Amino acid sequence: MHHPSKQIKLCFFETACTGNHLSPGQWRDPNDNSRSKDRIEYWQNVARLAEKGKILAVFFADAYGQHTIYGSNSDAIFASGTQVAQFDPMILVPAMAAVTKSVSFGITGSTSYLNPYILARTYSGMDHLSNGRVAWNVVTSWSKSAARALGQQDVVPHDERYAVAHEYMDVCYKLWESCWANDAQVWDAERRVAYDPAKIRTIHHKGKYFDIEGAHQTHPSPQRTPLIFQAGSSKAGQGFASKHAEAIFIGGLIPKHTTEAVRQIRLSAKEIGRDPNSIKIFASMNPILGRTLEEAEAKYQRALQNADIVGALAQFGGFTGLDLSKYPLDEPFQLTGKPDENTVQSLIRDFQGGAGDDGSEVWTPRRLGECMCFGGLHPAPVGTAAMIADKMQEWVDIADVDGFNLSYTSNPSSFEDIVELLVPELQRRGMYWDDYAVPGGTLRENMNGVPGMSRLRDDHYGSKFKYDRYEAEVEISAKP
Repeated sequence: MHHPSKQIKLCFFETACTGNHLSPGQWRDPNDNSRSKDRIEYWQNVARLAEKGKILAVFFADAYGQHTIYGSNSDAIFASGTQVAQFDPMILVPAMAAVTKSVSFGITGSTSYLNPYILARTYSGMDHLSNGRVAWNVVTSWSKSAARALGQQDVVPHDERYAVAHEYMDVCYKLWESCWANDAQVWDAERRVAYDPAKIRTIHHKGKYFDIEGAHQTHPSPQRTPLIFQAGSSKAGQGFASKHAEAIFIGGLIPKHTTEAVRQIRLSAKEIGRDPNSIKIFASMNPILGRTLEEAEAKYQRALQNADIVGALAQFGGFTGLDLSKYPLDEPFQLTGKPDENTVQSLIRDFQGGAGDDGSEVWTPRRLGECMCFGGLHPAPVGTAAMIADKMQEWVDIADVDGFNLSYTSNPSSFEDIVELLVPELQRRGMYWDDYAVPGGTLRENMNGVPGMSRLRDDHYGSKFKYDRYEAEVEISAKP
């Protein structure tokens, strides 16, 4: 399958914790600035750089608690500075939006632990303050340490978490789409009416997991419902994505391992009446760029010297529930049996698929740690911009992806190389836009390249909750 005319979208992958969650150990590089993530200047500089490169969005991963699997404690996590000293990324969005006009922000929010009424208000506020440049990355949360830290005895079983999430989405759609008419805000001085009470209504939701009565506290934001991202790749996760997601992050070390998952997501969306191409699929990649191949390889070697293998294995253990401290670092090993239902199942599948360009490389803990040290279990190609662009084209051709979630080895150099080296090469090939489709527009407009498309598409499940449509359905159902 060849897509010569498809223009890809790019996101920067970030996390609001100091050190370097994405590439453990790189904080030791004297030129790395990840130690300054606890200061707002870092985030505003990331936002400005992303907008300079016409990057679609800065995407924030988030999680709760600490990883405690490796050696049954968090020592390696703290020592490596990996996914620690973490704070809520939602507080960063207004500051980053204030210094930009077009780049958007995707923020992770958990349906397992965040109250839906509060989450809906927070995302509406961010959408207002950013002029519609916000996405919600919906996660169900899988970590037992997070459950315990948040007052729960254990993680809710995997498939039930998705059942909760489906109902959670209904609550949010009702709050965002059903409570306020678009013209409820009137500011009519003569009638002494700011917001027309006849155009604001209370929702009454009584389900298996939520019993909520109330009106959304915030008037309709530019997008009303933030653009919906999702990253689940289990059967339950794919079902959730085909129903709700407008963009999906997908894993895989080589394109052929991702092709079937992309095909299945698009097929499932089509079966429920959605345009399968309206769901944008983002692969993950951590390009290591140089103006020459020799320069890129030198950057890789420097990063390899700083890599914290044990910290990376501790991070992998936190994601998967697998304690790799019992394996010798340089002896081949395999994972057998079915992964625990509360693991990040996509990581297990990516691991079991093998490493190397053809997927045939034998795993050792050290090799796994090295892979995790360069942004995780996804490709980390080393080369010139032309070589990286070739790799991206391969993913587009084979796996039918629409864009890439780009992580980094060391900042600011990694993101600067993307903006200064890779983006111009992609533009030269016609693979990337020269400017945002709608400069100053909403994320949904720029994601789809359609001016005026700020709200949910009519074929999206959430559109049935839109104010006028949902009112009509309620009236019909109330008739004897």
